Amino acid sequence: MQVQQNPSIPVNEVYWSLLHKADKKFSKIRELPYYHRNRHKVFKVYTQLWKFQQENRQKLVDAGLRRSEIGEIASRIAQLYLGQYMRTSKASYLSEAYIFYEAILSREYFKEGMFQDLSLANKQLRFISRFLVVCLLLNRRSLEGGDEEDAWRRVGVVENVGVGEGAGEGDGEAAGGIIKEEEEEAWRW
Repeated sequence: MQVQQNPSIPVNEVYWSLLHKADKKFSKIRELPYYHRNRHKVFKVYTQLWKFQQENRQKLVDAGLRRSEIGEIASRIAQLYLGQYMRTSKASYLSEAYIFYEAILSREYFKEGMFQDLSLANKQLRFISRFLVVCLLLNRRSLEGGDEEDAWRRVGVVENVGVGEGAGEGDGEAAGGIIKEEEEEAWRW
């Protein structure tokens, strides 16, 4: 369903109206148990919001839309897919959640201002934890781009912790020397 925009209403007001509507529906379904949740309406509103912000991205950015707000929309859509997977056990929902989470990671939506804004850092950590759960459920050991260490460094997760092949070999310095060399091998992706 296409959002009908009245030419007299500014794009940013239409966007904020859609966002408010989507947030309202999202908060309603979060309060219900999984078996009572009807995500169809929430999916529909978030789909409208996602398409609208894609079509009007430059106008919205000029009006003050931040990258983290775009990432928050994508994260909510991924949460909806993950919740639907938990409800139905259909792997296609889990794959869709992975696609959105991987896009958030690769496009670094939460990177900007993460160290200045505590709520943004909180959203970043929640995103990372959900993404890791999805990766574990899908048995994904590497990201689509191939360079996991670089991807995790971009979002500030990995500093001195070795990730991937050849990381921390020989001297046991992975995780600041906390993990012994033998244990390190078991925890490496």
